[in-house]
Amino acid sequence: MVHVDETGKTTFIFRHATDGPVYLVGDFCHWLTDHLPMRRVGESEWMLMLRLPPGTFEFRYLADGEWFTDYAAFGVVQNTFKDFNSVLRVPKVRSSVREPDAARVRQAAPARLAASA
Repeated sequence: MVHVDETGKTTFIFRHATDGPVYLVGDFCHWLTDHLPMRRVGESEWMLMLRLPPGTFEFRYLADGEWFTDYAAFGVVQNTFKDFNSVLRVPKVRSSVREPDAARVRQAAPARLAASA
């Protein structure tokens, strides 16, 4: 299971009875199989949180030398090995800084110029 919150933080949760280690592997880490270890958070539950840039990514879980697809993600696509990769979509995150209203900027600009003269 994967969840992306409003800030762009992505939480991956993998449920499988294994002693580990479990890795998150995807195109966001160039498919390196030992780069993103997941942390055990329960009896058969593993988790990893990442902040990824906006875009569409493919990923899988690797546990006990076996690949696992997350069918609860944003979809799946067939890979070159005739298996399926999970799809992750990270939306563009809105800025937490409020954009100034254009009308207020136009009104305020002359006053600031006059005050500085």
